[in-house]
Amino acid sequence: MVEPSLAGPLRIGIARTEVDESDATIADMRAALLRDGAVSFRPAWDDGLLDTLLQLCRTADFLPETIARVGERTYEGGDKAGRLLRFLLERPSFLLWAQAIAGCETLHHVTGLIGEIAPGTQQGLDWHDDLNDGGLRRLAVTVHLSDAPCEGGSFEIREKGSGRTLFRQDAQPAGTMTLFRIDPQLHHRVTPLTGGGPRRVFGGWLSR
Repeated sequence: MVEPSLAGPLRIGIARTEVDESDATIADMRAALLRDGAVSFRPAWDDGLLDTLLQLCRTADFLPETIARVGERTYEGGDKAGRLLRFLLERPSFLLWAQAIAGCETLHHVTGLIGEIAPGTQQGLDWHDDLNDGGLRRLAVTVHLSDAPCEGGSFEIREKGSGRTLFRQDAQPAGTMTLFRIDPQLHHRVTPLTGGGPRRVFGGWLSR
């Protein structure tokens, strides 16, 4: 299991997003991204903001979704929490910071939605690489939004050729964020839940 490797490089507020753009922080995060395929951290959330996101999720209807050749989950109907998260993340300060970490060309857009995986179901996401968008995605982002502890539901990244696992992360506290590489040589999956949950996560992409 990979615990969040950095604490507090990001503060997210309703009015602004502040980033730690020091050379040391950027270098540490870039090294983790290259070595492990992902970097995970716990942003500071302004008072009440994370609670607002969680409450929007609690009151939402989650609708079934089948993703061809990948798996099943449910997703947030109405998109209220997802829309708020995209607004918070699609700010120049965050996109420029993520761009510096990834060492990629200019990032312009954040897309994504909030999905759930429940225990006692066939839900889960098999190995896939997120390269089905015409080549615009550069990074993926997840934000954990679960209310209850989960068993299973691990997020894993591995090399396609060797099968070597680079990154494995079990359920995290609400608010934990992970950035991971979109790379033809890598793929990732989310294993089924065996108990607790549901596992609720915003899954999105930063694109040029």
